Amino acid sequence: MKKIFFTSVMLLLGGSAIAQGFLNKLKQKAENMATKTLENVIDGKNNTGKKTSIESNASGDDNGHQENEPVGKKTALSGTTTYDFIPGSKVLLADDFSQDALGQFPLKWYTRSKGEVVTLNNAKGKWLRLYPGAFVSPVVNIGENATIEFDLIMDWPLAGGYMVPAFNFAFYDRGNKGEIMSYDYRLKNCLKVGIAPYRSEAAVQLTSYENVAKKLETDKYRVANFDRKVGNVIHVAISIQKERIRIWLDKEKVFDLPNAVPLNSNFNQLKLDMGSSNYTNDQLGFYVSNFKIAEGSGDRRSKLLSGGKLETSGILFATNSAEIKSDSEGTIEEVATVLRENPELKIRIIGHTDAVGNASANLTLSKKRADAVRDILINDYQIEIGQIETDGKGDTAPVADESNEQNKAKNRRVEFVKI
Repeated sequence: MKKIFFTSVMLLLGGSAIAQGFLNKLKQKAENMATKTLENVIDGKNNTGKKTSIESNASGDDNGHQENEPVGKKTALSGTTTYDFIPGSKVLLADDFSQDALGQFPLKWYTRSKGEVVTLNNAKGKWLRLYPGAFVSPVVNIGENATIEFDLIMDWPLAGGYMVPAFNFAFYDRGNKGEIMSYDYRLKNCLKVGIAPYRSEAAVQLTSYENVAKKLETDKYRVANFDRKVGNVIHVAISIQKERIRIWLDKEKVFDLPNAVPLNSNFNQLKLDMGSSNYTNDQLGFYVSNFKIAEGSGDRRSKLLSGGKLETSGILFATNSAEIKSDSEGTIEEVATVLRENPELKIRIIGHTDAVGNASANLTLSKKRADAVRDILINDYQIEIGQIETDGKGDTAPVADESNEQNKAKNRRVEFVKI
């Protein structure tokens, strides 16, 4: 068709110089169109600028696309991470309010507000119900390496029209019983975390103070779909290693800050704050329980290899059960790494319980708990069964008297012994 057009023009113009110039322009235009077409093919487009099947088939599945399916759509990038929180093995403070009377404020805590120990229809154990105001834990020397855990329930009417009150928790130094709440207390070192729900999400922010001055204030981390947590247990886990702090909410790591903790902080008390709102008390329910503060440790893998023994209270079980709670993954994974890297190593897993209940039942329970740890190592981490033996000693080998819940938690432990 183009040749016919070119020939017709030549005839009309009689081969003159004008005709030659006109033909040159047409030739250049044709060459430009050809070049552009080639570029579009390389880019995966047709002459209209739309993507061709070259690109869409390259990134699509082997079965091609349906007729109305958009082509050339790129898959969103995604990453994976692991829940690497490992509870400390030496318990410094454990409180689940089991020794406190229902309807009363817990004896070891302090407040200028109102609080009461309650039970809930959808969560086990006893809980401290918070009301707007401040609440302070018993005094405990947290140290520069520590892990802190507790459970939190925040309940409010999802159809309500008011701002939901924020929940804050903070660590202070120089705490002396209820001193932190007095007007005479002078802030020195502090680490404060705020959780502020808004619509379907929650903003989490950390602020630290070192020698009175503000050391760091983070950006707000947005926890998506926080409304799905309303009325459910939220597990808070914190790891402090000198200046570094990591915080998880239900295994979602919200902060990993290398230099946020004040140097020489000497934290010794935990303070909780519930904000005020236009909701009435019967519309809101903020509850806390299962506090556990433990001493952090160094490389526990080397303890098993060189010392021949690793003992931990960081593997948690359901009450009167061998069911392992998911929060124990970090500790078990650490042991699995040692066994995988040292296939000649053999260990004995020994379960221990506290002295609550029947001694014979405790002996059986301790063996079942050791077996449960073994089963996870074998089934989830593919450790050879020949590397593991199990035993249970019930409450026959305590490491602390059981005058309080803190010591009971120390006795509920698991040993990994090199054999």
